[in-house]
Amino acid sequence: MDLQHPDLILVKRLSEHSWSYFAVESIEGTDVVLTDIESGGRFNFAKPRLEQLVSNGQLRTIARAELPTKLTFKPLSNVKKPKAEAAEDVTSKKEMQRRYKYVQGAIEQSVPAYTEKWLTPYITQKAAEINDSSPPSWRTLAYWNKTFVESGWDKQALMPKHKAKGNRTKQLPQEVHDLIDDVINKYLRTHTVVRYQKVYELFLEQLGRLNSERREADLVELKPCSYRWIVMKLKNK
Repeated sequence: MDLQHPDLILVKRLSEHSWSYFAVESIEGTDVVLTDIESGGRFNFAKPRLEQLVSNGQLRTIARAELPTKLTFKPLSNVKKPKAEAAEDVTSKKEMQRRYKYVQGAIEQSVPAYTEKWLTPYITQKAAEINDSSPPSWRTLAYWNKTFVESGWDKQALMPKHKAKGNRTKQLPQEVHDLIDDVINKYLRTHTVVRYQKVYELFLEQLGRLNSERREADLVELKPCSYRWIVMKLKNK
C-alpha cells in the first residue's frame, strides 16, 4: 500500500449501508494524518497501526475514481489556519481529544458491543494507556461513540457542553431531525386522527430523555423545534 499515492482512498464500514471515506493528508515519519472526505475531520495514526487496520480488513483501499458521486473532496489548501486560542478553548479541546482517544480506540479495536461487559475492561485498559485518572463510565463512552458516529465522525461533536454552547446555529441538529421523524412515524402507525399538540408533546418527552443522556455524558443539550415545525412536518406526510 502506497500511502503517498494521490488516488489512494481508505474506507471504513460503519454499518450495513454506511461507510466513511478518508484521504491521506500528510505523512511525517511514522505519523499519518487522514482526512474524512465528507466531514473534513482529521485522524492521526501511526503508520504500522494503519497498515495493520488495512491488513485485518477494518479498513480497505479504493481508488479516488471509485468514490460515490455524492462526495466532493475538499482541497486541503482551502483549510483556514487557526487563530490563537484562549485558555478556555485549549482546555475544551484537550477534553475533546481525551474523549476522542477513548472513542477512536474502541472503534479501532472493534469492540463487539457497547455494553458494560465489553466497555468496562476496555476503559480500564485505555485509561492506563493514556494515563487518565478520571476515565468515563461505560454508559458515557457508549454515548460519546453514538454522538461521534451520528455526527459523521466529527470530533467537534465531542466538545464539552460549556464550549459547545457557543457554537450553536439556527439550523436544527441531525439528532433533532431524526427524533422528529421517529416520533411522527410511530404516531402515524397507531393513529388515524392526527392531533398536532399530542405529537409535539410526545416529541418534547422523547427529547427530554435524550437530553438527560447528553447531560450525563457532559454534552450540550439539544433545543426543541417549534410547534409550527411539527405541524408543517405532519402536513407534508
